Parts: sequence; structure tokens; C-alpha cells
Amino acid sequence: MLNNHETRTQKPSAVSFAQILIYLAAVLNIVNGIYSFGSTGIIKKLLCIGMIVFGAAAFWVAARLGHPHRSRLTAAIALSIILIILRLLEFSVWHNIGFLLGVILPILVIWRLNSAEAKSWFR
Repeated sequence: MLNNHETRTQKPSAVSFAQILIYLAAVLNIVNGIYSFGSTGIIKKLLCIGMIVFGAAAFWVAARLGHPHRSRLTAAIALSIILIILRLLEFSVWHNIGFLLGVILPILVIWRLNSAEAKSWFR
């Protein structure tokens, strides 16, 4: 029988899956930010810079998500919400449905991190 410490040292699959999704969302944000940076207009350039910066922040948050601290769970959920807002802003600026599809990854991250399995590990 495992004690509480041994149980908490084994990362649940929900957390591993959320980590992978955050990494994918980060790559998608950085690539879209770099790809769209050639657009004219200060608003579009600022949005591209924001996407690149928050994409880099997503890499940092995903790397730290592997250790069970409550603040890391909160940071991952907050960053996912920011990524969703950036995707919606990007859609409103470029009117491209492809940009809006990037909302799916952060939504899946929030869904997996709100599971009972993940919440019990971050306690």
C-alpha cells in the first residue's frame, strides 16, 4: 500500500496530458506570432509580440507543472485563460477561423487540470 508521499510523487496522466497540451499551445502561439508579425498595423504587431511572449511563458509554466504545488496549477489555468483571450483577439483582428481553432488546446488544458485526479495531486 502506498502512503500519501509516494502517491503524490507519481504524476497523474491528466497532468502529463495537460503539460503536453500546454507545450503544443506554446508552439502554436509562437509560430502564429512569428508568422503574423509581417502584418501592417501597430495593433497587429503588438498582438504578435504578445502571442510570442505568452507562448514563451507557456513553455515555462508547462515545465514547472511537473511538480505538485498549488500555485503552479493556478498559473497554468490563468495562462490558459490568457491564451484563449489572445486567440479571440487574434480572430477579431485577422478574421481567420484557423486562428480561432487554437482555442481548443487551452480549453482542454483547463478541463484536464480541473479533473479530480489533477486536483488531488496539486493539493
